Amino acid sequence: MARRKTGIQGPQYFTTFQVAKLLGVSPPAVVNWVNQDLLKAHRTPGGHRRIAQDELVRFAFEHNYPLPPELQSAEQPVSWKVLVVDDEEDFCEMVREYLAIKGGFQVEVATSGFAAGLTVARFLPHIILMDIMMPDMDGFEVLHKLRSDEATRAIPVIACTAFRDPLIEKRIQAENFDGFVQKPLKLDVLLEVITSLKPLPDHLAK
Repeated sequence: MARRKTGIQGPQYFTTFQVAKLLGVSPPAVVNWVNQDLLKAHRTPGGHRRIAQDELVRFAFEHNYPLPPELQSAEQPVSWKVLVVDDEEDFCEMVREYLAIKGGFQVEVATSGFAAGLTVARFLPHIILMDIMMPDMDGFEVLHKLRSDEATRAIPVIACTAFRDPLIEKRIQAENFDGFVQKPLKLDVLLEVITSLKPLPDHLAK
């Protein structure tokens, strides 16, 4: 049975109290879901949690919570999943918040090449932003592992580095990354690069 299209235009965000009211649960339950990473939320500069409408709809569908008609759509929207791999935590959080708010993406971070492999297997990202210079395993090594696995070889990977070295840039081109952005990062440029990679392969767009 088709669900009604939402009449709300553009991104919308809810407080944990509003989410609790919409789902018919207590506010502490919502906070616990956020803390357990079951429900994605970002923090405002004042430290308050905000949950995007798409994320609320996703969570409600997955956990069988009824939603009011104005939040129901004809079908559950596909939310792009972006993995940010970088050993600078502040950089990761900046990119995470921007892409979640401006792009409406689900975003997770990995702060090492080793952690990236584990996160890819669990999170199944549609796109990866990959720092080239990391202490444990550099971005080239991580790319090789992704490309050698049939399950991950088609995931677009965007290289990112602060090093202005012609040899590194030449190697990035030779390794066939799907895009390249330079630090200090212009977030609007990153969003354009990600958007330019549409459409995704069919098996990743599910």
